[in-house]
Amino acid sequence: MDRVMALKGASSIGAESRAGSVAPHQPEQPVILEARPLAACGEIAGAWAHLAGRALEPNPFFDPGFLLPAAQHLVAFRDIVVLLAWQGASQTPQRRLLGFVPVFPRQGFFLPDTLIGLGDRRIASGAPLLDQQRAAAVIEALLAPCRQHLIDGKGLVLRAIDREGPLTATLRDLAENGPPGALSLRLLRPSGAAPSAAASASALSKGAEALKLFEPRSQAALRDAIEIILAMEASGPRGRTGVATLHDTREVGFLRAMTRNLVRSRQCRVGLLMRDEQPLAGAILIGRGAGHWLYLGVRDEAAADRQPLPRLMAAMQRALPARRLLLPPDLAMEGSGGISTADLHLAKGGAATPRDLAGRARDAIRRSLTQLPLMGRSGIKPPRAGAA
Repeated sequence: MDRVMALKGASSIGAESRAGSVAPHQPEQPVILEARPLAACGEIAGAWAHLAGRALEPNPFFDPGFLLPAAQHLVAFRDIVVLLAWQGASQTPQRRLLGFVPVFPRQGFFLPDTLIGLGDRRIASGAPLLDQQRAAAVIEALLAPCRQHLIDGKGLVLRAIDREGPLTATLRDLAENGPPGALSLRLLRPSGAAPSAAASASALSKGAEALKLFEPRSQAALRDAIEIILAMEASGPRGRTGVATLHDTREVGFLRAMTRNLVRSRQCRVGLLMRDEQPLAGAILIGRGAGHWLYLGVRDEAAADRQPLPRLMAAMQRALPARRLLLPPDLAMEGSGGISTADLHLAKGGAATPRDLAGRARDAIRRSLTQLPLMGRSGIKPPRAGAA
């Protein structure tokens, strides 16, 4: 039977990260759960990155190159907690990371019964990183009856999940064909829809003979291209309304560190559409495998009538036709992707007994009382929000 162990803020050593990244697959080993602050996950970056490379549904937004800079620079990510699923005992060569599920913390009173998976305007996909071979075992361990220290109440909500992706297919199979009561799966709300119409890439190529795609390869050229994109954004409508990336030191620090990290692991593409020596549009794409998400796209407002940003997307698609561009509906074109996403509610199947309900209420009261701040000169602080 899978074991569950909650180690909040437990320290790690470098050997743990290295062992967790190279340990062989051992299906007979139990799944051990640990809760750790996101800011402390740099200690397991090796095992984390290895899991990201073999995940059931690759997700660059939960890669260490993305989330570690977010935890360092962005206030919204500093209190995030990660549920880690391990194979094997701690500090052993056989230890292997099987699951990485970032969630919002549950502290204080008046919180939702469900544990909410990480969601943010910067994150286009909320699919957790689950080992391809043990994904079902990790889900079962997360929802096991002995999980109260990690998931109280009514289960776990995963946000912005591809409804046709491998993770949803695995969850449906577990709910329909797994052991009785293993999983109850419910779609909460659509959080994104595939575009209904798409422009033709060939049509966008017409009249673009004088325009050239420039994708820098060297570190210095990539850095310069990103600065051009940031400056172009700051000179446009977002700059005039004060919400451009360059207007927020934390945001620009995160973007520079994130793109630098993902470029090193070949998960970031930067493109500029040039007319002679003048950039007309720029884009930052991030992704692993066959799909790339548009993270930031900008254009020169003086050349808006030439559709520079859609032309840039068409040129980047032609440059690597095997990789699908995942674009917002207003930039969709033939050959690009339109993922339909939804929030998924995961819970243990079957009705809860009165004994289970009483135990959950007792544990919730005990947890809330132990997390109350001590009375002092500032008094009791108001409760924290449960989810963004």
